[in-house]
Amino acid sequence: MMFPHLTRQLITMDGTWQTTTPHLTLTGSLASSAPFVILSLLNCGEMYHYMKHRKCNDLDGSLVWYQMKFPFVDRYQHTVSIADSVNLGAHSEGRVCLAAPLPITFPSGSLYALATDRQSRPFLALLAIAQVDITSKRSGIWVLKPRLLESLPASWRNIFSKTRHGFIHIEE
Repeated sequence: MMFPHLTRQLITMDGTWQTTTPHLTLTGSLASSAPFVILSLLNCGEMYHYMKHRKCNDLDGSLVWYQMKFPFVDRYQHTVSIADSVNLGAHSEGRVCLAAPLPITFPSGSLYALATDRQSRPFLALLAIAQVDITSKRSGIWVLKPRLLESLPASWRNIFSKTRHGFIHIEE
């Protein structure tokens, strides 16, 4: 999904995987040549849990994705932390894999499927937004500038204008 009215810039994700049975951890960073914020979407069945990750004026932010395998079954629990804000509570049947090898470069203003489940459905998606497109609110919460909100569908307008986290149904 693309948001055509948002500013374009390239975001690069790099990192390393660490495997310690039954855990799998990706530790890395997201970086760009201009400041940005991230909205993550983690698959929770029919819906996605979204999380606005804290605003920072830096050109990069940390990323940690933790997968824990449940004993005796092919099921995993996932936790994603970006810039010290955590998106919790997703599980998958089978291991979830990155959609491309690291490093990954993707444009801001487009919903990028970073990882897919074993049925090749998006499991973890990121939407990077250039800092010039946002306004700061209290406690590190950010919202899109009003001129950009007008062009969005109602379900996305609520996400970008108010709440820090919640659930959304995304039409494929």
